[in-house]
Amino acid sequence: MSYVRVSILGSQLAEEVWSINLTFDPTGEFPGGVNQTALDTAAAAIANRTVPTSLRAILSNQGARTGARVEVRDDVTDNLIALSLAASTTPSLGTATVVLPPQAAVVVSILTNTPGASGRGRIYWPSMGYTLGTTGRLGTPAPATLLADFKSYFLGMRSDLAAAFPTIGFDLAVRSKTTHTTPHAVSLRLGNVMDTQRRRRDNLAEAYVSTTFPA
Repeated sequence: MSYVRVSILGSQLAEEVWSINLTFDPTGEFPGGVNQTALDTAAAAIANRTVPTSLRAILSNQGARTGARVEVRDDVTDNLIALSLAASTTPSLGTATVVLPPQAAVVVSILTNTPGASGRGRIYWPSMGYTLGTTGRLGTPAPATLLADFKSYFLGMRSDLAAAFPTIGFDLAVRSKTTHTTPHAVSLRLGNVMDTQRRRRDNLAEAYVSTTFPA
């Protein structure tokens, strides 16, 4: 068995690179092994998939999505089986003015039915262009708007993989290299407090919005 690791690649301020990493669990075996041409097709589709409007806005006009890396890894050993790296035909630039420092990030949690850290994933989306509300919490775009766009973006990547490998499906999942398990996502969650990519904040109560996944 195997799993797929999808990395969305980007840059900001012309001096930093960033990535977000998602896991997708195939519903069956790759027929005859991983076809490299099909994997390249999936990577190119993901690298050029339209970034939802609200995610481009909070990225800021000094940030961009620049490509994608798709890996197939062994479910038992985590060893690399196949790899494809694709650049975006045209980098998808952010749209809002920079108002926050480079480490600012909106965080979406991927939740499964598996308790504990091995059943949760966190995606940090660069957010230099986010306009905070008067209380210092997430303001515009609204958290519910962001969450809907994250969901749409993740579903789109899943569709890109399924189109490249039409005989199998793919489930958004969380990969634990500690327990060597890949539990499937059942919901996404986004808090209304800005986080950072370089440090953890002190404990601060948050209000959450949630959605079921995939439907």
